[in-house]
Amino acid sequence: MAKRIRINWKQEGVEKTFLEACVHEITVNGHEGSSLKQASWKTVAENLKTQHNFIVEQRQMKNHYDFLKGKFAAWLKLKNKTGNVYDPVTNSFNLSEKEWQIEMKSNKYVEALRSAPLAFPELCCQLYEGSTSNGFDSWGPSSTLPHPSEEVKSTIWMVWMSNALKWIPQVKVLVRSQVSGPPKKGEKRKHKATLESKLIEVVGDIGLG
Repeated sequence: MAKRIRINWKQEGVEKTFLEACVHEITVNGHEGSSLKQASWKTVAENLKTQHNFIVEQRQMKNHYDFLKGKFAAWLKLKNKTGNVYDPVTNSFNLSEKEWQIEMKSNKYVEALRSAPLAFPELCCQLYEGSTSNGFDSWGPSSTLPHPSEEVKSTIWMVWMSNALKWIPQVKVLVRSQVSGPPKKGEKRKHKATLESKLIEVVGDIGLG
């Protein structure tokens, strides 16, 4: 059996192309489990071969995808750590040796992060953010994370909406329960307006407004 050749992901341009291709495939074709669909992996491999003459198998791509996901999660945790330990200019962390040792004991990916900064944080945010945080909350106006592309946000929003709209009948029942009693004679229009106002208020609270 031939020995598998170890590939070099540090080859110039390879990792950026890999991340961009993964973001595009997930945006267009969605996930399968915790990563890409099989057809998408083939497309990513073709992009790497065409642009960099970089030959890679699906298992190797999946392993690198998972490695970067773990590294990104470690980066995000340290970045959000209190004490302003992150320097966005150098994309590095100002930690003492003792602090590094503590972090490395709690997360195996921290050692990889210490030896080499996370490459292309913005692309990693677009690719992994939804699986390591609370989704849209992390992309709010106060967020310090780079925003995902409009195409990515649009796709995620449509998926979220399709699920959230299932709640509308229950929301209507809840709203009606908050408006006391049936409408009095001559006040049907006012009662309807009150219902609509309450519905908009509740819908806004759950993020549909």
